[in-house]
Amino acid sequence: MKSIDPERLLECCMELHALTKLRRTGWLLAGVPEAESVGDHCFEAAVFAILLSKQEEVDVDIGRVLQMLLFHEVAEARITDLPRRSKDYMSQAKRLGETEAAKDILSGVAEDIIDLLEEMHQKKTVEARLAEAAEELQIIFRSMVYAKECRGDMSEYRRDVENYDDFGFPTARLLANAIGEKLEQYLAGKPYWEIGYSKRPK
Repeated sequence: MKSIDPERLLECCMELHALTKLRRTGWLLAGVPEAESVGDHCFEAAVFAILLSKQEEVDVDIGRVLQMLLFHEVAEARITDLPRRSKDYMSQAKRLGETEAAKDILSGVAEDIIDLLEEMHQKKTVEARLAEAAEELQIIFRSMVYAKECRGDMSEYRRDVENYDDFGFPTARLLANAIGEKLEQYLAGKPYWEIGYSKRPK
């Protein structure tokens, strides 16, 4: 057995525990009270990946997929969750910051996870594509749930359904379509007022 530093392992666990308390910012901006945590998102995305893998006739290492999804937001334990409207201002810095933060958080404990996160980012392997399909599916699913529960304004997420990329998994597409139909029913024609994306004239 390799040498283990229990204090370092415990420190990592404590830091990752913060993800169970950190609320997803996009939902807060949409007016959702008691929004899901980052930890909730990672768990539910992993569940979607398992369910999708069982419907598809494809050879996939589900263990790799689960590691990607359970750890894909690990850096947010330090840099927190940034909403999508920050993308045009923070994209490059965010990517670098996430990589460096993940390396520091997992140092000496699970450093091999870093390569899996990069694999997921590249979206080239079947495992990475399944992870991406499951993660995005979880987001539109959660918007449907909040719309059903009348929690916040979910009208923006019509576009997420329309632009959903199934990454070649037909079951994901079928599920996304079903989510879209339910979301539209719950929104009952509510119009979308775009807030947070306007740009000054250049």
